[in-house]
Amino acid sequence: MTAAAASTHEEEEQEQPGGPMTWKEMVGVVVALLSIPLVLYFYVAFAMQLARSNQDEPARYSVELVGATGIAPAAGFQLLVRLDNGRIIDMNGGCGDVVVSYAGVPLARGRVPALYVGTKKVATVAVVATSGGVGIPEDLLRLMSEERRRSGVARLELDLWLQRGLFTCRVDLHGERRASECRERNFIYSS
Repeated sequence: MTAAAASTHEEEEQEQPGGPMTWKEMVGVVVALLSIPLVLYFYVAFAMQLARSNQDEPARYSVELVGATGIAPAAGFQLLVRLDNGRIIDMNGGCGDVVVSYAGVPLARGRVPALYVGTKKVATVAVVATSGGVGIPEDLLRLMSEERRRSGVARLELDLWLQRGLFTCRVDLHGERRASECRERNFIYSS
């Protein structure tokens, strides 16, 4: 064999893959394989934390009875309508009507103004519902007085007809002032 041929043969042996790995190469491979699950763990943990912080929750409406005037001969109710936007998007949640009833009899009506609420924010608007000069029937006043004597308060029902649907709340007349959570109602509209 000539010197040139022997030199070429040695180069081929050195360049051939598949030879035994050195301990440094083996450590590098083991570290790389062990780091994959660790990276995946941190990626999944970060994604779960992000999902928890950006959870899309439904919007919640509540109503607080601030005041009631002139139950007889005409009724007027001052209300605070609150929208808690649990959504991860901004929403328009108002612009509609409110009807205040007792024992299924409408007592007063009012208009809920347009309400824009940002992501995960809360907004409150004042609403006045009036009877328009019509008084409450004597039998209904008597029923309200009896309920108030029995339980300490007369309970009013409020229907909020908003762009987002129909919501019903119950508030206490002459009770402790507090917000009442509204529940969404299903309804079928036909013309």
